[in-house]
Amino acid sequence: MRREAYVAASFLLGFAPVISSEMTMGRPGHGLIGYGISMYHPPCAFACRSSITNPLNCSMSTGAVEDRNTSDMSTSWMIEESPDADCYAENDAFLQTLAYCIYLHCHTEANSTLQRYWEMNVAGSDAVQPSPKESYQQALWSIGFTPNATVKSTEALKSVSLVSDTTYALEYNTLTIFERVETSHEQYGLVLILTSAIIPIALSMTRFIPFPATWEAKFQARFIHPPLIGNRHNVPFFKTFVMPTRGQALLIAYFIIINIILCAVGYESAHPSSWYGSETIEIATYVSNRAGVLSFANIPLLFLYSGRNNVLLWLTNWSHSTFLLLHRWVAAICTLEACLHSAIYLQLYSADGTHSNESKLPYWYWGIIATLAMVILFPGSALQIRRRCYELFLAWHIFFSLLALIGCYLHIIYRYAHQWGYENWIYIAFAIWAFERGFRILRIIRNGILEAHVSVIDDEYIKLEVPDTTAVGHVYLYFPTLTWRIWENHPFSVMADFQQIGDTRTLKTSRDCLVEGKDETAKINITATGDDLEPEAIHASKQDSLHCQSKLLIYIRTEAGITRHLRGKSYLPVLVESTYHPTSISGKEITQAPNIIAIAGGVGVTAITPILLGHRGYHKLLWAVRSKALSDSVSESLGDSRFEQLNAMVFHGQRMDVSRLLEDEVARFMGHELTVVVSGPPRMADEVRVVVARLAKSNPSVALTFVQESFSW
Repeated sequence: MRREAYVAASFLLGFAPVISSEMTMGRPGHGLIGYGISMYHPPCAFACRSSITNPLNCSMSTGAVEDRNTSDMSTSWMIEESPDADCYAENDAFLQTLAYCIYLHCHTEANSTLQRYWEMNVAGSDAVQPSPKESYQQALWSIGFTPNATVKSTEALKSVSLVSDTTYALEYNTLTIFERVETSHEQYGLVLILTSAIIPIALSMTRFIPFPATWEAKFQARFIHPPLIGNRHNVPFFKTFVMPTRGQALLIAYFIIINIILCAVGYESAHPSSWYGSETIEIATYVSNRAGVLSFANIPLLFLYSGRNNVLLWLTNWSHSTFLLLHRWVAAICTLEACLHSAIYLQLYSADGTHSNESKLPYWYWGIIATLAMVILFPGSALQIRRRCYELFLAWHIFFSLLALIGCYLHIIYRYAHQWGYENWIYIAFAIWAFERGFRILRIIRNGILEAHVSVIDDEYIKLEVPDTTAVGHVYLYFPTLTWRIWENHPFSVMADFQQIGDTRTLKTSRDCLVEGKDETAKINITATGDDLEPEAIHASKQDSLHCQSKLLIYIRTEAGITRHLRGKSYLPVLVESTYHPTSISGKEITQAPNIIAIAGGVGVTAITPILLGHRGYHKLLWAVRSKALSDSVSESLGDSRFEQLNAMVFHGQRMDVSRLLEDEVARFMGHELTVVVSGPPRMADEVRVVVARLAKSNPSVALTFVQESFSW
């Protein structure tokens, strides 16, 4: 018999000898195989059941007997090659043979365990099926003598018989080895998903270990912040590939290595097996099943890493852009595993000659749909499309992601119903998705429907003001009346969230509003000491009877997408999803850093301004901006006193020499801590990243920390 590949796919449908191409209707399991779900417990009883493959005398045909004086009916019994559940539940020879085999081989099992097996599995494994006509003990007692004959499997079983020891051993070995391998699939899937969630938390917890600041700075400069290869991280290679940082590359390497290892180890062979004709086919089937389970285990990680309401973001100090990068790499691994799973089974089924029949079944084509949906996601997620046609990317991504998820679910349900718990991986992914979307809705509801005021700055920039709400960091804005795509939303940094009402039009921070009606003379001194340093004092303006009104101030560089439609509006409704806090360093807000050098490019100043306004140490802003209108608008909106508080050097229409400027600043902080924050175009951010890493290595006495405040696609 050359149906090994087909049997390998059918083993979970019930009992191994019963081969069927239809969907199983087995009883639902709860958990995963090996973790709440046992496939063959006790294995001795299942091995006995699998060893009895004889035809049974079960089909009853009734016909009239021709008799002038009576109307009696006569009954005859017909042999069934493939008995049904009623036959197994009623046939004395089968019940007695099974009971005696269990009696001989299940000495160590409790009677309650054997009776439960008897009630649940003698007739089959369907959720609804007939119960055996008698209990295990009754069937055993009804034998009345010690069986001593063995009937060939091709002969009809007419009375109690012995099960061949060779057949029993073959079935027992096949079942136990297979269940151990299946348990290892789920075990490795749990290892994958748990370590992928725990490792970011564990690594982030190291920020609470009081390492010397200079040690930490040197470590990050060598192993965390620089690009893995070359000097580009934000600027993509060939406009497509984003080079990860060294820290990100270590995580990516972990994901690749752990998936390869988990796909390659932990296999056993039952050869000779009652299901497979060769050890090669057996191991190939196990590898395919392992790849399928690991692909399923990666799916929850995809949803976890991509969400902006990611619990890992709350527990770590990692940026959303890092998790998005990991999301893309995990997606590639997940897709490759799905393709491997499909390709191996395609080869096995084709070699076995069952492909033409299997490919017509729902479980097969839904599995193909899910795999193809994963593959199709990649071209629509290319960086060029994400940046130039974000709306197209978003629609493409959501549609095919849900199609892949639904396809995976139906692939399992049509094949195994809810017996073996494979669908639980999909449930976890759905739960993460629902949690993330639910939090988005809650963040929107807390602000309600607001009105945005739009002011055009120049041909490139606009100013957006949203009264009656507050936020820090960045927000996601929805403009439900701007286009028909009401679900679209985009992230924006909040420059300020309070406005001072009075004689001047000075925007305040929330901290300033807490001192309403009081004199404020916050002197800001450089924390470093030395003869070559001159303390710099920046005084907040003294105001009497301050009155503050909440208002978000956002500057936007209009692109080809939804933001270009804002230019034609003065007022429009807006939904604000907030608040998403800015990046932290060592578990603390950036504002708690002793000294800050902030470097901004263009509208990137909006992310940096709140940090500097809330900072009470030495800080300086280096701002490169081409638009004079933008810098004038920012200065006017902040007010002279607040703009002066930024301690800004503005570079109009000229290239800012980042390397020289940072070298000068670092030279002043020997023996002290200095944080460099950058927010601007990708090329600027990459330049600052490389320069800071170089200066941190060449100036070991300065604890130099790098922070990037930007959004990643």
